[in-house]
Amino acid sequence: MAPVQIVLCVEDSQYIELLLRYIRESEYAAKVRIRAFSDVDMFMTYMDKEEHRGLVAAEEVFLKRWLHSENIKTARWVRLSEEAEDYTEGVTLAKYQPLHNLLDQLSGMTGRTTAPDITLKEGQHAMITSVYSAAPGSGKSVTAMNMAKQLGLRGQSVFYLNLEAASSTHLLRLERRQPAENGLSRLLYDLQAAAEQKELPVHPPSHYAVYAEEIKADTFEPPENFNELLHMTEQDALSLIAYIAGSREYDHIIIDGESGGQERMRAALQVSDRIIWLLTDDLPCMHKTGLWMSYWQSHDPRWYEQICSRISFVMNRFTGSVMNPLPMSGMELEGTLPYVPSWKQVTSSELLWCSPIFQRDILKLCRMPHDQAYAAGGVGM
Repeated sequence: MAPVQIVLCVEDSQYIELLLRYIRESEYAAKVRIRAFSDVDMFMTYMDKEEHRGLVAAEEVFLKRWLHSENIKTARWVRLSEEAEDYTEGVTLAKYQPLHNLLDQLSGMTGRTTAPDITLKEGQHAMITSVYSAAPGSGKSVTAMNMAKQLGLRGQSVFYLNLEAASSTHLLRLERRQPAENGLSRLLYDLQAAAEQKELPVHPPSHYAVYAEEIKADTFEPPENFNELLHMTEQDALSLIAYIAGSREYDHIIIDGESGGQERMRAALQVSDRIIWLLTDDLPCMHKTGLWMSYWQSHDPRWYEQICSRISFVMNRFTGSVMNPLPMSGMELEGTLPYVPSWKQVTSSELLWCSPIFQRDILKLCRMPHDQAYAAGGVGM
């Protein structure tokens, strides 16, 4: 069954961090999905913009503001209180009690969400962003992982989906929730078996996932067998992405894949709400970008026309000016990411998540298409 959806509102950010850490390291990781707020204004902004169908568990200061607003989209709420005060309205739970007791009580106050829909229907799926490049070595994985981190820091529930055959996920320290055999390989098998019965897998995506603290996101451990991704068909990839996106477990999916036109990458680009197409200021990258764009325009113009409006061209390793001409007429850069000299000889992956200047421009990249992304039916920031 899909996890229960809870909005948790507590002014003490340390309390939130301890509770979320407990959930990640316990059996509740597959049972509960929490979006937490310590700031009343951010909570109100979220509730005004999003259609939350679960339970709101909040301290009185949050409830006072929310329950007197004009735009209440759910009536399921419970008060969290530090002291045994008398309230004439609603149910009150003790904030400080054994966490498993608190989570059991909260879980019992809201119905579970429905099973995921295997199709991506407008307004009913997570925001999907693909980070793509026509040339290897353009910085896709570092960009994708840092985008996941920034979205996670902003309160989003994020899934980082790496579709590379030689995965970059090895850069991350992964917190396993389930036995190793319950990873991506198992999910691909379960998806195929369920499809034959015209059903969905029993477990939600988080059951197969691991958590990467560095990027504040769930992900899959890469399969040991390269062939599982090398032989992934377009339909296999569509089913995988649709299952994660339709589960309602995640607000945003960041897809990091191969450079080129493999079937799984066509699927990722096809269903993405936004495509970050990375360029680097060198002749090989510009040449390969022009080749792939020309190929798609000539051989699959309808498909290319569908994805074209979602592409944002971003220059990575930008040093202040662009020396090489962009490969196609009419192309314009919508963003840049800085060149970080200290990454030339990185001996620890921790350095890849800590550059202030890179994080600053990644945050700009995350914010850039807010209006368009929200209008497209994805989850805005």
